[in-house]
Amino acid sequence: MSEEDLVRALDNELGHSLPHRFSVGSVSVATGVAVLSHGDRFVNVFENDGSFLLSFHWRGRQQAHGMTSEISAAADSARRWVEGASLENLAVAYPFVKFSGLQLAYERGTAVEFQWAALLDLVKEEEQTFRDLVVLASNNDFLKQFFPHLGHRFALSFDEYSDGILVAVFVRRPGWFVIFGDGDDDGVRFEGDAPRIVDYLVARLRDQISR
Repeated sequence: MSEEDLVRALDNELGHSLPHRFSVGSVSVATGVAVLSHGDRFVNVFENDGSFLLSFHWRGRQQAHGMTSEISAAADSARRWVEGASLENLAVAYPFVKFSGLQLAYERGTAVEFQWAALLDLVKEEEQTFRDLVVLASNNDFLKQFFPHLGHRFALSFDEYSDGILVAVFVRRPGWFVIFGDGDDDGVRFEGDAPRIVDYLVARLRDQISR
């Protein structure tokens, strides 16, 4: 199905009296994509072998996804989303809509708190090299206002909407951590055990924020 045919079919499902209309999207994929948008919300609908794949977005961030074989369900779920339906209400009406706990937390405005709790659960349940550092950082009233990331390093962003990383901490050896410099100064900037790293992070981030 071409993009134009997909848009036409979805609009037919919505009915011509509604204020919102689908438009042809622009993506680097072979399948057609239709977009329904309003304000800070939009939905991408892809058609693939008779199924409709949906991606629900809010404030530039994907909040949910889903797949259905019913074009009427694809059109109506998209309409409900751009008209302001919550994730939970949308999923009640259309159970094919799926979202994560973090995506729900973004909607509720509790993404930072949710992420810290998720990281604490992760490091406490598994043998995790960052355990001591994450636990100490989560107990620091200043650090826990930042959005944490955990993978091959422990990192902090200014908030849940920040794309950049303020600082990243790597493991040198068990119980010993290292922070490297930025840009041309890519050597070791600081290293130490978890308490020393936490003290350093507080001082560094307070200085960055005050500038």
